[in-house]
Amino acid sequence: MPTISERDLHDVVRRVLDAAGASAENATRMADALVKSNLRGVDTHGVFHLAGYVKAVQDGKLDATASPSIVRETPNTALVDGNRTFGHVAAKFATDVAVRKAKENDVAVVGLVRSEHIGRLGEYAEIAAAEGVVAIVCGAGYSLLGSKVAAPYGGSKGLLSSNPIAIGFPGGDEPGMVFDYATTAMANSKMNLYKMRNEELPPGTVIDKDGYPTTNPTAVQEGGYLLPFGGHKGFALMMAVEFLGQVLVGSDAVEDEGMGTPAMIRQGVSIIAIRADVFRPEADFKRRADEIVREVRGIPPAPGFEQVMAPGDPESKAQAQRSAEGIPVPDKVWQMIVEAGESVGVVV
Repeated sequence: MPTISERDLHDVVRRVLDAAGASAENATRMADALVKSNLRGVDTHGVFHLAGYVKAVQDGKLDATASPSIVRETPNTALVDGNRTFGHVAAKFATDVAVRKAKENDVAVVGLVRSEHIGRLGEYAEIAAAEGVVAIVCGAGYSLLGSKVAAPYGGSKGLLSSNPIAIGFPGGDEPGMVFDYATTAMANSKMNLYKMRNEELPPGTVIDKDGYPTTNPTAVQEGGYLLPFGGHKGFALMMAVEFLGQVLVGSDAVEDEGMGTPAMIRQGVSIIAIRADVFRPEADFKRRADEIVREVRGIPPAPGFEQVMAPGDPESKAQAQRSAEGIPVPDKVWQMIVEAGESVGVVV
């Protein structure tokens, strides 16, 4: 397994996407986003996806040179059209719009349609938190034309998808508290890593095609389904994400123009942004936020645990370690990157 510096991995991703036809700005933004995911320890949403994005460009499913645009807006809202470019480019644009409007008007809601896979939702919450803005980011609509990979609580067949959500809060001396997860017991991309490593899934993750629990990492490919995390409570949150990301934004009405990968054609993303100082001075917000995070870490760990961590702590810890030691890239993922480079004439 090669270990590669952040700078070198960024250069590889940027060069491959540039050769695939991406604009310089889009290639750089994609390299920023993918490598940052690996740096933060979220390997499921990092360079693992590079080969898929290159193929989407080659197949005409993604416009690598397009830029997102605002379709309509009010002082507190905006609907952003991704113009079928890279999702990370479109979602960053939408996040910046939401943050700007929240700073100007206290609260903002921005919707995003017609973009590709937006990657790690936590990144957009982190961007907002760094600007003193609380953000809630929801992604949905993936099952409208893509596969219905997630079964509802108590169901034996699929209905929705992994429906991710991220929420971020600014911090003061402490890093902002950010969490980001699929509302299924496991994200599809993480399940694929289990399959690549030929490892069994944790119990309670999937059911087989007949509705029976299984730990088989290929169960979904064989007609099975992911389960919501947390039983009926997790399923309720999954439904809320579907309403916020799809129903509110209106991604179900997006036309199939022959572009976009099936699960992303009617992807909808909502970003709810709130100024952290909307009710109290920002300094007071950050002071209290820091206090709560420290109180969490100060709780004695239960048997079997080394320490109690706040949401976002594992990612911060991974970033510190990987910034110093480099980013480990599994052999199979590195081979995928090498082959993606070869397909566009780049020697990695």
